Amino acid sequence: MHKLQESAGGFFDPFCKYVSFIGKAGWGFILLAMIFLLFKKTRKEGIAMGIALFIGVIVTNLLLKNIVDRARPFTRPDEHFREWWIYAGQNKVSDASFPSGHSTAAFASMVAFFILGDKKYSWTGLVFAFLMAFSRVYLIVHYPTDVIAGMIIGTAAAIAGVFIAKIIYKKAKGGFAQLLNEFSIVAVCKKIFGKKQNTTDSDKAPEAQNSNEISGE
Repeated sequence: MHKLQESAGGFFDPFCKYVSFIGKAGWGFILLAMIFLLFKKTRKEGIAMGIALFIGVIVTNLLLKNIVDRARPFTRPDEHFREWWIYAGQNKVSDASFPSGHSTAAFASMVAFFILGDKKYSWTGLVFAFLMAFSRVYLIVHYPTDVIAGMIIGTAAAIAGVFIAKIIYKKAKGGFAQLLNEFSIVAVCKKIFGKKQNTTDSDKAPEAQNSNEISGE
């Protein structure tokens, strides 16, 4: 990775920093899952992504990072990692290195999205997940094994999330089933703005009638 940085003259540095920023604390993936929940066509993907992200956080951030407690590459004074990390822009992180939380979140959400989404566009999620994993090693904040572990955990979490989401849809009854299958933010907006439009039209009708009566007199 350092050789790539040198040969490209740091050309990929801004891109990798931007990709990593989206995965910081998983906010980008959480936001995407929340947006998917608002639309009935993508609600199942949103549910699966949310569950997968939750599983990934539990396994990676709460369990393995604390159990393994592996130091980041750039903290090792006897290696060249710190020198390479500085060259890559000193992307600051403070938690344990193994496994990669960014990679876990990316694969948890994007693999779930790929499985349930329309394959015409859902494949882009997998591309972004691999770019996330690449960026973490490129910035010298993870060892390759950190990222590989995150990819495996994230993929497993995604499969579990998809399985649970399908069970939720299958078992849902009553008002909850209606919420899953019918509620849509688009329909709500149409209902709200449609009422305003109807009210405006009804207000104009009497005025038009009065003007006709006046002109008739």
